[in-house]
Amino acid sequence: MKNQQIWNNIKQTIIDYIVIAIGALIFSLGIVMFSAPNNIAPGGVSGIGTMLNHLFNIPIGSVIIAFNIPLFIFSFKKFGKKFFYKSLYATFLTSTLIDILPFILEKHYIYSPLLASIFGGVSIGVGVGIIFLRGGTTGGADILAKLIKLKHPHLSLGTLVFIIDAVIVVSTLFVYRSIEALLYSTILFFVTSRAVDAIIFGAARSKMLLIITSHPQEISKRIMDEIGHGVTLIPASGGYTDSEKTIILSVVRPNEVAEINKFVKEIDRGAFTVITESNEVLGYGFQNN
Repeated sequence: MKNQQIWNNIKQTIIDYIVIAIGALIFSLGIVMFSAPNNIAPGGVSGIGTMLNHLFNIPIGSVIIAFNIPLFIFSFKKFGKKFFYKSLYATFLTSTLIDILPFILEKHYIYSPLLASIFGGVSIGVGVGIIFLRGGTTGGADILAKLIKLKHPHLSLGTLVFIIDAVIVVSTLFVYRSIEALLYSTILFFVTSRAVDAIIFGAARSKMLLIITSHPQEISKRIMDEIGHGVTLIPASGGYTDSEKTIILSVVRPNEVAEINKFVKEIDRGAFTVITESNEVLGYGFQNN
């Protein structure tokens, strides 16, 4: 039984890294084929790399690696080895592909900046969403926001990521000296965020989780500490087994569901999770009344 579990973990890890590689390729194609050739900067470190490439002809992938190294060093002990290794792998792969693909691909799309911003945003968003689903990130704004939240837990993770990305997108106005570059970058930023949400769990603003588990304290602590959302514990008993259980109720954002599912499986493989859409959520961390 133990050997079977070890083999299942190895197989799952291999699948995770293969899927992350696919996501990294899709993400890289969005930058190489659409955004960079049209002077459209996405959010995050890739946006900084795109602008520095325009100004100084520095390879975009090299900039991504350089900016992420200190972030990974600080995040290693904070977020766990699995997150660290997968994010490091995804970041290194995307950086390498972004620098290599221009030598492989003979053409890129430069005919309509509007179409480039839309399809570039879809490609980048789909790539990021796939990487998120497997427990990794492309580094940059996501890790920086998590590190800031550790110091200021009252701040929303989604708001922090948005602010960081927004500052980078606004910078395109000064780098490219064009209002059009800012407008197209804004379109790409919006399309990317919607594509990420659609890939992970549809376009809903939030998700309600009902986690039926025998380890409520461990799971609740990780939701509150790592994700930054509150939980409600509801006593329950199994109708068939008559065993005592606890229902953890929490409302989270779509891009946080995959991470929660990961550590729920790690803590309690027998946990039963129900995920439903919440069309409107009022309260701390979401909308105000």
